[in-house]
Amino acid sequence: MAGLKDLMKLALFDLDHTLLDGDTNILWLDHLAQRGLAEADTIERQQQYMALYAREQLDMAEYMDFHIGLLRRRRISEWQAIVEHFVHSELVPRLAPAALAALESHRAAGHRLALVTATNSVLVGTLGRVLDIHTIASEVEIEADQATGRMLGQPSFREHKIARVQDWLGLPLSSDTILESHFYSDSANDIPLLQAVSHPVAVNPDAKLRALAEQQGWPQRCWKAGEAQPA
Repeated sequence: MAGLKDLMKLALFDLDHTLLDGDTNILWLDHLAQRGLAEADTIERQQQYMALYAREQLDMAEYMDFHIGLLRRRRISEWQAIVEHFVHSELVPRLAPAALAALESHRAAGHRLALVTATNSVLVGTLGRVLDIHTIASEVEIEADQATGRMLGQPSFREHKIARVQDWLGLPLSSDTILESHFYSDSANDIPLLQAVSHPVAVNPDAKLRALAEQQGWPQRCWKAGEAQPA
C-alpha cells in the first residue's frame, strides 16, 4: 500500500453535455459561421458527423481531421483572440452551475482534477485555463505556429480516454495509490472510463447510459446552464 502522502483522490469531467450545456464543436462552428469564417457546407458536414455520433458510428479520427483541418487556415497565434472570445462569450455562459459546484467541491476536498474530452486541445486548453483545470483532449499537432492538420496520438475518445488519463497520472486507475476516482459523463461512448473508475456518475445521460446507470445503481445528475441544481 502506498504511503499516506502518496494517496490520491481523482475527479474527472467530460465536457460536452456534462460540464457544458451544449456541444463545443457545434458552438465553435456556429461562432465561426457568424463571423464569415466557416462556410455552409462546413456546418452541413458537422451535422452529418453528429448524426453518426448519436448512433455510435462516428469515426473519431476522421471527425478530428475535419475540425483540426479548419485550424490550418490561420496561424495558431492568429486563432488565439478568436478562441478566447469564443470561450468567454459562448462556453462560459453555458457552464452548468451545478457542474461548477461539483468541480469546486472536489477541488476544495483536494482531489486531482482533469477535464477529459475528445474536443481538440486548441479550444479545450483555453477553457481549461479559465477553469484552472488540467485538460486531456485530442492533441493538435503544431509546427512553427501552424496546425499541421494532424493529431498527436489517439483521440481522447472511448477507451482511449482511459489510456490518456493513465498516461497523465503515470499509473493505472486500478492502482492502490488512487483511493477513489470519480468520472462525470453524459455519453455511452464514455462507458469504458465510467467502468474504470470507482465512482461513476451519469450526467444528463443518453438512453444507453441511463439504462446502464439504472442497472448498475450509478448516481444520475441533471446539470443545465441557468439552473442552480444540487450537485
